[in-house]
Formats: sequence, C-alpha cells, structure tokens
Amino acid sequence: MMMPPACSIPRILIVEDSIFIGLALQDMCDSLGWALIGPAVTIADGLRLARAEAIDAALLDVEIGDSQSWDIATVLQQRAIPFAFTTGHALAGILPARFAGTPILRKPFRLAGIEQLIGSLLAAPARPPPA
Repeated sequence: MMMPPACSIPRILIVEDSIFIGLALQDMCDSLGWALIGPAVTIADGLRLARAEAIDAALLDVEIGDSQSWDIATVLQQRAIPFAFTTGHALAGILPARFAGTPILRKPFRLAGIEQLIGSLLAAPARPPPA
C-alpha cells in the first residue's frame, strides 16, 4: 500500500451515525496513524466538515438518520477528494448515477477491509469533479 510522505498524516473524514461503528473506526485510524476528521453523525456536521477541513479520503455511511449522504459526497466530488460509501442495505436503484464507480463497502465489515479500502483511496490519483 502506497502511503503519503511521512511528513503528512492522512486525514480521513468519517460520516457514520452508529456510535459503535464510529468508535471502532476511530480506534482503527488511531492505530494506523491516520488523523480522524469526525466522525460526523449528522448530514449537517458531515457537510460542514466536508466543506471546511483538509481531507485526504472519506468514508460515508449512505444512510445518516433518515437521509442519504449524497450532498456530502457531492461536496467531496467537487473538491476531488476520494471517498467510498458504506451501507448495510442493497444500493441497487438508489445510488445516484453521478456516483457510479464509487467504491461501496457492505456492512458488517471487518476493519481490515476498511484499512484496505482507505489505503486504495489514498493511493488513487485525484479524479476531477464531473462536468
């Protein structure tokens, strides 16, 4: 796995409304030496962080409360920040076309899977926002 230069600690935005999953992801980021942004537990918090923070990659739970994280994903796309979705549900038919090709990790997931996914996001070249 390719890592950024030692002088820069990867900053990972986590948007997750489950306190337990958020704590597990926080522990994982700590153990890997990544700086955790969040976890945001509401769409409003996720949008605020996505707009204002320096972020290297992001992990977005599709469903936050009774809303979807599409607006947060759009901000990340506009900023050319790589991200992936997590979900416990089938996404067939609900994932907007503008997010086609975005990595999706199904819950329940293992932290090793998250580590691999975020590592691949960090190593990916920045994609320009859709036209």
